[in-house]
Amino acid sequence: MRSEREILEFIRQALREKDEARRVEQIRRLEEVEQKKVFYQAARAVLTHVVLPGMTRVHNLSAQAGLRAAIGDTGDFYLPDQADPTLVAKFAMPLPNKATPDLPLCVSFKAVFPQGFAVYYTDVDKSQADAKGTVEEVALEDVTPEMVEDSVLRVLRNHLHEM
Repeated sequence: MRSEREILEFIRQALREKDEARRVEQIRRLEEVEQKKVFYQAARAVLTHVVLPGMTRVHNLSAQAGLRAAIGDTGDFYLPDQADPTLVAKFAMPLPNKATPDLPLCVSFKAVFPQGFAVYYTDVDKSQADAKGTVEEVALEDVTPEMVEDSVLRVLRNHLHEM
């Protein structure tokens, strides 16, 4: 049988271990918040300086050809006390005369911590859950103007095929 001293020491040890686990978890959460802050700042920079200019360029050229492309940007900023932001840029072509097109008419670039961007193709006004085909995950540093242009031109080509 254990003495009262041994039992009290057992209880104290368990409480110390619990406090240490809480402290470690708090440090982990603070580090994650800081990592997310840096990630979302970088993702916003990629959207602003790579994705949106590529979309805008093709948008302007398609307008010259009489096509009505649309660009959407959530414009969310990352603030330390807010829930994860939704940083998404979309390039979409209007629905053709047929109600349900066979090919996707929208490409979206969505920031996903910590992977980078999820690039997916959908119909207009659909979410990532409704992606047609696989959702491609691309690291922030791998998002290039050429990649954005290829994605947007794919949607433009789909639109022309559906007309």
